[in-house]
Amino acid sequence: MRTRAGTTVAGATKGATAKGAVVGAIGMLLAGLSACSAPGLGGTTFACSTDADCVGGKVCGVLNGAMGCVSPDESPISIGMSAPLQGPSQTLGIEMRRGIQALFKNVNDAGGVFGRQLQLTSMNDNYDPATALANVQQMLDIQQTVAAPDSPDVRGPNSVLALLGNVGTPTMLVTAPVANKNGVVFFAPFTGAQKYLRDGTNSPYVFNYRAGYYEETAAMVDYMQSFRAPRIITGPTSYNHLLAFTQHDTYGDAGYGGLVSAFNSRVGALPQPDSTMPNPSITRIMYERDDVSSVDPAVVSAEAFLSNLMLETTPKVSVAVVMIDTYQPGDSFTRGIKDWINADLARATKLDVLFMHVSFVGSDALAQALASPPATYVDGTDATGQTTKFYGDGVMVTQVVPYYQSQAPGITAYRNDIGKFDSGVYSFTSLEGYVAAKLFVEGLTRNGHAINDLNLVTTLQADMTDVDVGIGTLLDFSSTSHQACHTVWGSRIGTGGTFTVPFIWDPTNGIVPGAG
Repeated sequence: MRTRAGTTVAGATKGATAKGAVVGAIGMLLAGLSACSAPGLGGTTFACSTDADCVGGKVCGVLNGAMGCVSPDESPISIGMSAPLQGPSQTLGIEMRRGIQALFKNVNDAGGVFGRQLQLTSMNDNYDPATALANVQQMLDIQQTVAAPDSPDVRGPNSVLALLGNVGTPTMLVTAPVANKNGVVFFAPFTGAQKYLRDGTNSPYVFNYRAGYYEETAAMVDYMQSFRAPRIITGPTSYNHLLAFTQHDTYGDAGYGGLVSAFNSRVGALPQPDSTMPNPSITRIMYERDDVSSVDPAVVSAEAFLSNLMLETTPKVSVAVVMIDTYQPGDSFTRGIKDWINADLARATKLDVLFMHVSFVGSDALAQALASPPATYVDGTDATGQTTKFYGDGVMVTQVVPYYQSQAPGITAYRNDIGKFDSGVYSFTSLEGYVAAKLFVEGLTRNGHAINDLNLVTTLQADMTDVDVGIGTLLDFSSTSHQACHTVWGSRIGTGGTFTVPFIWDPTNGIVPGAG
């Protein structure tokens, strides 16, 4: 008969046996592990907010739409761009992209930004707003749009970090709001429009490099009133010596609005329409975007305007055509007006016409178009012997960057980097792309390793004061100003596609003489 004590002894013996078996098994496992290395964690992607959260040479970057520790070459900084890369305005997009690519190549060849390569994704939009919108939605990886204006869309993991150098006002007006709604930086668009970009609306993710059309047209008015000889604007009634040739869309509206604003603030209030004066303000003649054939009716209208000025009793009439256009329509209109003027001795003798374009025209493409055969016309001012003149005579463009042949250190760097990139020609538009990209990279560098849109906005607003990119003027952003540059360079087209710079303008100093 088994006693309780025996049972206790037996149970203890069984427990000891089981415990020994477990200990033995653990020993065997440890012995086995001692023969191999500990499991590695090198392939694990840890969540992070700064580089300090990462080890093993990794940095904090974006991977599959989330912040994680990645190898420097594992997570390029992806930038998007929508622009006309085909069609009548393609030179604008192609040149803007060349400048960005040249700067990116220089940075990447030097090791990138904190070891990360800059990657530009550019898409053609044909200067069409609907196509530009689709491009931006694709680059932001928008999976589903949300109707509520203050709610972000549903996005996938493959969005670009920012949009850089998008081209055009009509395209900007549909794409910049999408970027802003989704918290994506919309940087240095190639447009000087006031609406949305510069009119005080709540667009915290939009940052401009360039002077706006209101500033470019202010420079034009100051030039015509106080610098150009002979003067074109001599008082408040001089508005009838101004003609605006503009694109029939929001781009044309922006430039024309700037011209009217500049005249009102600098010369005198323009008269308001009434029953006896249905159109007393600056006369505006329009053409249709990407339709060069629509320029011919505009030329006819301009001829009627100029014919009316011929009735003035003064021996010479000075008039300015302010042109809010692109290079092909600008070339066609200029040739048409000059041919008409110089077909008649009286017109050629009396009319002194200045053509002034805003920077968006594409200055180099315009100069090349005006220099293409026939590059000259016959001036009828000499009754005994006619003189052959260049179609580019009397044609000026306001610029938002210096002349690309300048010896400023930033312009010299541009020429070197363009040469390394494609050994191609220099241009104002590619220089603007280069400067915009340089300013953007400066923002990335000052931001530090943890690069995302929210951090970048904070950096741009707080840490971008007196930035020197070597163009002769310092650039600034702040929480109340998202436009870095306010300087305008006046340029005059010369033969052979060259330019001179007769004046430089800024809102503080006004007009000062340039290099020539």
